Amino acid sequence: MPVRGVLQRSKRTLTTVHGGDVDQVARTYGMPVDRLIDFSANINPMGPPRRALMRLAREAADRRLLIRYPDPAYIELRETLAAVLRVPAKGVTIANGSAALIAAIVRAVTPRACVLATPAFAEYPRALRASGCQVRLFPLAAARGFALDSDALLKTLEKYRPAVCVLTNPHNPSGALTTRSHLLRVLDGARRTKTLLVIDEAFIDYAPTETVVAEAVRSEHLVVLRSVTKFYGMPALRVGYAVSSPRLAACIVAQLPPWPVTTLAASAAAEAIQDHEYARRTLVAVGDQRRWLSQALGTAGITAYPSAANFLLLRLPTTAPRSARLRARLITDHGVVVRDCRSFDGLSNGRFIRVAVRGRDENERLVRALRSVLEGSNGVR
Repeated sequence: MPVRGVLQRSKRTLTTVHGGDVDQVARTYGMPVDRLIDFSANINPMGPPRRALMRLAREAADRRLLIRYPDPAYIELRETLAAVLRVPAKGVTIANGSAALIAAIVRAVTPRACVLATPAFAEYPRALRASGCQVRLFPLAAARGFALDSDALLKTLEKYRPAVCVLTNPHNPSGALTTRSHLLRVLDGARRTKTLLVIDEAFIDYAPTETVVAEAVRSEHLVVLRSVTKFYGMPALRVGYAVSSPRLAACIVAQLPPWPVTTLAASAAAEAIQDHEYARRTLVAVGDQRRWLSQALGTAGITAYPSAANFLLLRLPTTAPRSARLRARLITDHGVVVRDCRSFDGLSNGRFIRVAVRGRDENERLVRALRSVLEGSNGVR
């Protein structure tokens, strides 16, 4: 397909929408929060590692620690991450979640033009458009399972030579995985076009062999974003980090506020990432449940796209209600909250929802709820 056929300029202004809004859902529908099961946020169903909780409790009770400001350099967390990732600590930047890092990178680079693979996490178009950057969308095709066409992307970079190109791996919201070898080809192309490649690896812990963090510290054309709190089941603590060359890291830090992460959050994150047994059990449990859930949804007539992460993008059958109506029915009738994907570029037709992979009992409840709504819809859309 010619590049001009897959590339389009985005002029649309969207309200930023995220999953995990169960408190707002409870208020809107007049339901207690504890009656809701949240499939809209992609959080490890195992919850935080025990050793992280123990350290959090211990330090929260330490008056001497609470009256001190956080370490502005976050030495313990950065060195722990550096050791686990096998990269220099000078290339690691700490922030209160990847959303803060996205905005900081945009401010540091001030790009005039960006190529953004879509559908995409809402904070990317938000930060880029807020800076006045011209955003060119690079749509990922549903027919290809939202897999990245690296050849087409390389042609796009060569044609437009944007200052920045943004990818997610595994892709959010589909979970499609791009192999490390394909990403390294894209990185080679980015070097030729002098493009900064920003790769969001928020869910790469579910496919750790495909990370490109090792290349990020050696290249001026690559920044990798990672999340601690999604994989380790503690998003309330808001800890994310970037891996880049030390020069780029210094530029990003300059755009962040002082002490972006609390002492307690940094300590818990440092403890969590050292719990390798927790990570191993997570990969086994989520992998098993993802396969089961995908198959169960398929028997209900729902298409689940291939995913390497802890969530599934679902295409609703043509006889199903539109995604907004379906979501409302799931909440009111079954206490199940899913992610309506209409706010994603390319998924605005009301035929897509995203669901997290949770434990077996909850996954079974989701399947029963979806079956009930689909069987009772009688084609009402």
